[in-house]
Amino acid sequence: MQQLTQAAVQSAVQHATQSGVANGYIDIVQPLPGQPSQIYLRINNVFRVFNNPNAQTHDQVQEAFAFGHQVIGVWDSGQPLVLRSIYIRKI
Repeated sequence: MQQLTQAAVQSAVQHATQSGVANGYIDIVQPLPGQPSQIYLRINNVFRVFNNPNAQTHDQVQEAFAFGHQVIGVWDSGQPLVLRSIYIRKI
């Protein structure tokens, strides 16, 4: 039991959630057939992808960049190029 608990804690530490503010984006609204819709956010000069966003997310990201709001991407350190979520901070 103790080994299982230690393994779970070690896994959680290794895959910590990280975030950063995007300074650019690419929005693929109409992908090629068979490909997912995607939003790429440029965070710390690295493009990170958010797969299958809904129409509202596409609109909110575009609007946030147009009006100078912060777009924050959240990812798991185990998969640093894949976003888990996107937050808009209106400042």
